[in-house]
Amino acid sequence: MRRETIYLVLSVLIASRQATGQNPQADGPLLGARHVFANASVKAWNPTGSIRFVAWDRDSIEVRGRVGRNVTFELAGQGENLKVGGVNLGVEGHWTDGNAAPSDFVVYMPRRARVSAKTVSADISGQDVSGAFYTVSGSIRLSGRATSVEAETMNGNLDMNVATPWMKARAGNGNLLLRGEPQDVDATTIGGTLSIATSTVLRGQFSSVTGDVHFVGAPSPRAILEFSSHSGAVELLMPQSASALLSLSSISGPIENGFARVRPSSLTPQSMKISLGAGDAQLTVRTFKGPIRLRAQ
Repeated sequence: MRRETIYLVLSVLIASRQATGQNPQADGPLLGARHVFANASVKAWNPTGSIRFVAWDRDSIEVRGRVGRNVTFELAGQGENLKVGGVNLGVEGHWTDGNAAPSDFVVYMPRRARVSAKTVSADISGQDVSGAFYTVSGSIRLSGRATSVEAETMNGNLDMNVATPWMKARAGNGNLLLRGEPQDVDATTIGGTLSIATSTVLRGQFSSVTGDVHFVGAPSPRAILEFSSHSGAVELLMPQSASALLSLSSISGPIENGFARVRPSSLTPQSMKISLGAGDAQLTVRTFKGPIRLRAQ
């Protein structure tokens, strides 16, 4: 890159930072910067440590932080033009031999850009960012607004506090907490607890193998929600004013109705149908041998 181009990139970054009042310098030394299109793709890799994504209203990528020993940071654009449609960023080196110290960096990126992030044990966090986030044993914490989110961790925890039309979240033995304002959700754990603490979901599939599933709140009118677990408990804690039609069934687990004043419309030893209020939302709960508990707030 010519010297004039470098000066132009740096001057635009400095001017936009002054105009918006953001101060990324607090996140550490500058590791790299590139001009990108507003809808650029951002591929990020950090095996151990942490990586944080922050959306801003600029047509540029800026990365700050500190890199561990025995690895180097790289930021490459897909193309040779001043402004590119995508970048690859992350650390390279002998991190697999166990001699590399953790790297921690923050990625400032355009609000409309999409992330594809992967780590081994590094934690991932993001604010107002969209895309796919994957880690083996790290945790993932996302907040703000996004066009879509896909997050998966095998052994870490997930905290999804996002307003988004579509979300897919997977956790293995870690816990999954769903908050924010998602609308269409597919959330699963294997052994971890799945907690739903939002009432904005219109279509939701929530399942676990051995972990418990907890839903707290009043389901949204017209919502269609499905809950399932093999041997974990499924517990629904809803207010007395909730309006929902519930269909509960278990092969060998007990079913408990905490709404004592509401009589089930259908009742067998292994199934129950109950209508709360006008029955606006539809909730289906199935387990193999896990208990089902319907509680009133």
